[in-house]
Amino acid sequence: MTKLIQRPQGYALPTLLKIALKMIGGGIFFLSLFLASSLPALAQNKSLTSSQQDFLDAYQAILQNDRKGIARYKRKLKNYTLYPYVLYHDYRRNFKDTPKHLIKQFIADDKNGYLSHQLYKKWLTHLAKIGYWTTYLEEYTPQKSLTLQCYHIQALANRKQLKTALKYAKPIWENNIRLNAACRPLDKLLRKNKQLTGTMVWNRISLAMNKRKTTLAKKLSKDLSKKEQKMFQFWLKVYRQPQLVAKPLPSFLSPPIRKKVFTQGIRYLASKNPSLAKKSLEKYYKQYGLNRDQYLTLNQKIALRTAYRYAPQAKDFLNEVNTNGHKTAETLRWQAQIALKQSNWLDLLDTIELMPPKDQEAKQWVYWKARALEATKQVKAAQALYRKLAKKRNYYAFLSADRLNLPYQFNPNPVKKVDTSTLIRKYPELQRIQELLAIDWPLSTKREWYQLLNKVDKDEFYVVGILANQWEQHAQAIRSMAKAKEWNALHLRFPTPYKEPVMQHAEKNNIDPAWIYGIMRRESAFSVDIKSPVGATGLMQIMPKTAKYVSKKLGGGNISYKKLTQAENNIELGSAYLNYLNQKYNGNKVLATAAYNAGPSRVDHWVSESLSLPADQWIDSITFSETRAYVKAVLEYTTLFKSLLNQKYDRLSDVMPDIGGSPTQTIDPKHP
Repeated sequence: MTKLIQRPQGYALPTLLKIALKMIGGGIFFLSLFLASSLPALAQNKSLTSSQQDFLDAYQAILQNDRKGIARYKRKLKNYTLYPYVLYHDYRRNFKDTPKHLIKQFIADDKNGYLSHQLYKKWLTHLAKIGYWTTYLEEYTPQKSLTLQCYHIQALANRKQLKTALKYAKPIWENNIRLNAACRPLDKLLRKNKQLTGTMVWNRISLAMNKRKTTLAKKLSKDLSKKEQKMFQFWLKVYRQPQLVAKPLPSFLSPPIRKKVFTQGIRYLASKNPSLAKKSLEKYYKQYGLNRDQYLTLNQKIALRTAYRYAPQAKDFLNEVNTNGHKTAETLRWQAQIALKQSNWLDLLDTIELMPPKDQEAKQWVYWKARALEATKQVKAAQALYRKLAKKRNYYAFLSADRLNLPYQFNPNPVKKVDTSTLIRKYPELQRIQELLAIDWPLSTKREWYQLLNKVDKDEFYVVGILANQWEQHAQAIRSMAKAKEWNALHLRFPTPYKEPVMQHAEKNNIDPAWIYGIMRRESAFSVDIKSPVGATGLMQIMPKTAKYVSKKLGGGNISYKKLTQAENNIELGSAYLNYLNQKYNGNKVLATAAYNAGPSRVDHWVSESLSLPADQWIDSITFSETRAYVKAVLEYTTLFKSLLNQKYDRLSDVMPDIGGSPTQTIDPKHP
């Protein structure tokens, strides 16, 4: 989940003066510095209404626990749209002195609302931390949160409901790799009451071993008998040397443990030596108690491991899996990809025929069936499929149009005129969103959008999208149009915000602005302040290390890589990085786009191991499913943006030269 920082801005002058006066003891110099640094913030808030400024001042009073100020602002803001936020932030920061009935009333007033749900969870956490177990039990309802579940178990145990507490504690202990601070007391509870069984310990060890958490598994093994510890030590040995499963496993392993060790060993051996893994599986699976389905599942994993690396055995292994009744969408797709990479058109046609009818009708496989038919001299049948696809608006439609030299079909619908005022009156969330946007609270704004989109009627999504677009909430407009299934609302689904910096940095870096927009649309859907779990940040989802490199090596030291959530800064860095990749790959947009997603080193490897291939074949042969989808989406989006910006477009055939060999040039060996 994206973690954002709430940025409430603005201080009323009285608040500033109070803080400043406290600093007088530090000297006039420091006071003057403080006031000087604060004045710009004051100037920014001249556009705020009195209620918006009062709200921001109320928030500051809450942060300072200024009880008189809080009471005064509550009176002033009682009829203001964001009044619930005043109560929420006051209560959550002051549970100790807030009467229980006020908290319960707040939660009840908007039972399904985001704020009430958040306050409820925070209140339960507060009750647990101060040990108010009776109240916790009175107020607790079943929760998805593991932390709150564990607090509930603690509450039961502390209020003499031990049997129920142990019943709930066992599966949590057994089925979770890590026990957080709220759940760690469960270990002591179960041990104290002698409720840890050997089966529970082995199950958790298995979970740890399958997640490669050997340190935890070793720790858990201390609860085993000496005989069982010997079995675990052998398991650990197989984990490190999976080739051991190619020989008979020792007799001191119990049948259940032998089966677990063998199964994991085969999976890990498949990555190192798939042929040996397959041979060992066939030789021992019955002896170690695997049923037919378990055998077929492992056989499938071995085949996929060969496919991921395009190993020589992959074709035969996958063909066996796909014809023995254990085929899946993934095994069929990989068999098709291998045929595609090898330009084996007859095998490709045979593989597509094995797919379920629904998959065969997917645009990807219709296109590749047409390509295979064309390559096998069945031109009329191929052209009929191309013609059918070319009527649509997507990557494969554009490729099909290129095969027939037909114009691309964009089919945009004009934005409809709608009455937005009725919807604003109907949904308090929209009223709150307006105010939250004005005071620049992005995290709360997003949460209100999510809540709104979960409750509006399906015929209202379009109007919500119009509003979101008007308020420059482009990510929410895009989501709304998707929910409304308004696929032809191109100006709403493919907006062009931040046009000045995009055009400026496209020209500076000699790259197509439509390409920058295509990257932004795919990466962030124009959310300026999002951050991925791995740290990619902002509009163009730049990794901090990459940003630092670009800033120092390509930006002349003038670009701040630390401010990636600032739109112009992010666009400048992202455009410079695209320029770097564009030069590295000699203007090959396909390779540069793939490298933007997967990194240049991976792309270099993929290119070096590939014979010369048409770009469409190369793209659909990319090992990473994420990168395959990414490149196709960016090429499609870039084409759309080019049409919207210029009323003309580049044909994909003009930007997708054949790929193979090593068409790269080294710019900087220290590139991350």
